[in-house]
Amino acid sequence: MKNLLLKNWTLWRTTRLAFAILFIVVGLQRGDTFLALGGVFLFFHAILNRCAACVGNSCDVNPQSPTQSGK
Repeated sequence: MKNLLLKNWTLWRTTRLAFAILFIVVGLQRGDTFLALGGVFLFFHAILNRCAACVGNSCDVNPQSPTQSGK
């Protein structure tokens, strides 16, 4: 779990976390529950680095592995 939280921080993951915090803060300030819940959703996606549409490890991306296109 520690490795999951501390490794693989890409620009996209950091952006999700930033938008999550923004949505939560603005949602709470304006009393917009839907916006705050969207922020909580993005927050957990950023922290766990997972996608809601993935089943098992079908969406895991390994940036160091070579692409399979063209073979």
